[in-house]
Order: sequence, then structure tokens, then C-alpha cells
Amino acid sequence: MAKTVVILGAGWAGLPLAHKLLKHTLPKVEDLKVILVSPNTHFYWNLAAVRAVIPGTLTDDQMFLPIQPGFARYPNGSFEFVLGKASNINPDSNIVEITKNDGIKTSLPYDHLVIATGSQILSDLPFKPVGTHEETVDALHTLQKQIGEAKSIVIAGAGPTGVETAGEIAAHYGDKKEITLIISGGHALEASNVLQSVWQIVEKDLQKLGVRLIRNAKVEDIQASEKVNGHAPKTSIKLSNGTTVVADLYLPLFGVKLNTTFVPSNFLDSTGSVILDKTMRFQGTKNIWGIGDVGNLEPKQVVVIDGMIIHLSAVLNTALTGQGELKEYKPAKSMFFVTMGKKFGTGQIGGWRLWSWMVTYVKGRNLFVDTAKPYVDGKTLRHAAM
Repeated sequence: MAKTVVILGAGWAGLPLAHKLLKHTLPKVEDLKVILVSPNTHFYWNLAAVRAVIPGTLTDDQMFLPIQPGFARYPNGSFEFVLGKASNINPDSNIVEITKNDGIKTSLPYDHLVIATGSQILSDLPFKPVGTHEETVDALHTLQKQIGEAKSIVIAGAGPTGVETAGEIAAHYGDKKEITLIISGGHALEASNVLQSVWQIVEKDLQKLGVRLIRNAKVEDIQASEKVNGHAPKTSIKLSNGTTVVADLYLPLFGVKLNTTFVPSNFLDSTGSVILDKTMRFQGTKNIWGIGDVGNLEPKQVVVIDGMIIHLSAVLNTALTGQGELKEYKPAKSMFFVTMGKKFGTGQIGGWRLWSWMVTYVKGRNLFVDTAKPYVDGKTLRHAAM
């Protein structure tokens, strides 16, 4: 009888995990079938979204890569791609309910279920997928047009996405646009727990690029004006420090929402993250696993994904073959890389700050878009062999 692994989500974690199982476990478990479920026909290389939101910088073909061609090399019957998303899980009967993109509902039985559905920006801006492939592309094009036309832009949220977006826009347009970054705390990247020397360099670089920094302020209210005498509408942003900033475009880039609403609440913590044991399994289950942003074991960062994929593929290999013991996951050493355009950047590994030139050379040149195709085709991980 076939052993079926259903993977929900074809993003940074779910897609390469499917390739890993088909490449390394299928030869040992000949009746293995991997079913990959996603509402997207294409993988969104959103690592580069902070630059792609600027018109003319990166093409759609560089940002969006088709998922299915990379799976064509595996034996017939070993892989199935389902275009849709999960609506409910029944752990007692080992069934996950799927609503396909065409509206048809179906149920998929599984021997093992992997939740890799990731997260979205709280504001639904297209820095991560916002629905189907077509919906995400349309949203990105709309934002590109808005950024291209705006003379003044206010960005709220000084985490990595907000910092990099402000830096990318400022580096690209120079003094042609007024860029303001709203920082809720005392300094940028406060929630990221980076070294003081790292955030100080980031703030200094942003200011070199002409970005205005407003610290210790949160957005309290937004008011959009009407279009008057042919002039584009303005947005008034009221801040907690009592001031009001007016801009052509407002980008709220703070907060994430996890794509775990279909998961029974008893498996979730107060943040909506899946509660995982040390093997990356849903606490209290034998055959449901979590990886990536949905879990509670690691920060919500792409830099930790390689290690999680390598671990979970090995654990599933053990579970499917019945050989060996399930090993515990060891969290990765903290890593952080931030770039602002092609010339400014910094980062750290553990307690060591990296040289800026190293970060800009490795990441800032092209935000890894040259590695996108082999990643999506299952030939390499980001920093490790497939």
C-alpha cells in the first residue's frame, strides 16, 4: 500500500522538502507518493521583493518561477501537484480537506502531513504571496506603479523588510523621492535583536541615502484625501508622538500573519504558531509536522530554512523507512543580513558583525535571483546541497 506524504505549501520550505523526499527517500520507499498543495503555480522569489517593487528593476520571469517543471524528472505516480489550499485538518482520520482554486473541495488522505504554509505581511502588501500567482503578480504591478508615481513615501515598520525597502527606494531614486521610515522603538531592527553596531550602521547608511528616520513613534490613524484638481490623493499619517506626516504613498511593513487558520486551535500557541516538539512534529501527534514560519522553533526568517529542510527530510526518511531513530532538531546559529541598494549593507553571524562589503557582494548585488531557478527546480538549497 502506497505511503503518502502531503505537503501543504510550496514556498521556501515545502517546495525543496518535496524534492528532497523524491530524490533521497523514494529510492528506499518505492511506493512513496508526495502530494504538494499550493494556491500558486509559481514560486515567488520574494527575497528580492524589496527591490522588485521598484519599476524596471527585476522582471516577472526573475521573480516568479513555475513550480511543476522541476518535478517532471521523477517517476510517474510518485508526485502530484494540487492547486489549492487547506481548509481543515482531521488528525483522527488522517485527512486534510482542500479547497481547490476552481472552488471544488476535496479530501486528501495522508500517512504523513507537513504544514509549510508560511506567512504574509499583515497589510497584505505583495512582499510575500497574497493569494494565487495571478493575484500576487497583479498586486506587485500595482505597487510598482504606485512607487514609481509617488514623490513622497512613508514606510512604517523598521524590521528587515521596512529597512531594506526604504534603502532600496532611496538608493534607486536618490533625492527624486522623499522617503521616511517610522521606527516604533528607539532604533531600527529593534525586534530583530541584532548587535548595536549592526543597527547603528543600518541607520547611518539609511541617512546617507537620504531616508528620514522618525523614532519612538507608531501609526495611530490614516486618512486618505480625495483627488483634487487632477492631483493625486495624499495620505495623512497621524503618529503617536503627536505629529502628522503627509505622503503620496504609505507602506505599512510591520507585522506578519501566519497561514495557520486551518489548523485546529489546540495545536497553536497564542501567536498562531504551531507548537512543535523537538523533532519538528506537532505536539501530541505521530505523523503531522511543521516547518518554516508556521512553527515555534525558530525566528520567522529564510536564513534558517536550509537546516530545517535537511532535518525534517531526514526525520521523514526515518519515519517512512522505519530505520533509525527520530533525531531532535538543533536550532541554527543566529544569522542576519540586510542590504540597502547595491552599495550599503551589514549583518552578523552569532555574535560577530560582518564586513559591509561582504554582505553587499554576496546579497546586495542581485538578492540571489541568479540562484532562484536551481532552487525551484530542486537542484540546490540556498546554502547547501540538495
